Amino acid sequence: MKLVDFLGHHMKSDDVVDLLEGFDMRVIYQFDRTHENLADYYDAAAKADGFELRFDEHQVLTTVFCYVKPRGDIAAVDIDFIGVPLLESFADARAYALSNGIKISEPPPASDHFEQWIRLEHDERWDHYQFSDGQLARVTMFLPKAGLRTRRSGS
Repeated sequence: MKLVDFLGHHMKSDDVVDLLEGFDMRVIYQFDRTHENLADYYDAAAKADGFELRFDEHQVLTTVFCYVKPRGDIAAVDIDFIGVPLLESFADARAYALSNGIKISEPPPASDHFEQWIRLEHDERWDHYQFSDGQLARVTMFLPKAGLRTRRSGS
C-alpha cells in the first residue's frame, strides 16, 4: 500500500497497525489543553522516513504529511511510497489540475506567503502541494472533511 491508501482507515485497523509498527511509530494523543472546545486528535511521526500521520477524534486517519525535502529533524520521504503524482513545480501542479478537471485552491495573487502552494481537490481527498524556492517541499493528503482544520504545529 501507498501512504495515500491509508486515508480513512481506523488507527486500530490491521493495515494501520502494521504501518505504525513497521516504522516504529508512537501515537501521541493531543487534547484540547487550552479549553477552546477543539476536537482531540492523535499524531504519529516517522521522522527518519519523512512522513507524519494525523488521526481525528474518532481515530480515523485524516491527514498524511509527506516531506519531499527534509525539514528540521524530518528526513525526506521515499517518493514512491506517497501514492499521488509528484508535481515538481507550481506551474506543473496547476496545469495537471486544469487538464484533469480537478478543482484547485491557491493563495490570492497578493498573498504574503513565503512559500507557494496549491491544493487539488478530488472528491475523495485533497492533495496540498507546498513549494519552497520553486521546488516541491511537502505533499499533504487529507480527507475533505478534515478541510482547513488540518494544521501541523510549527507550520
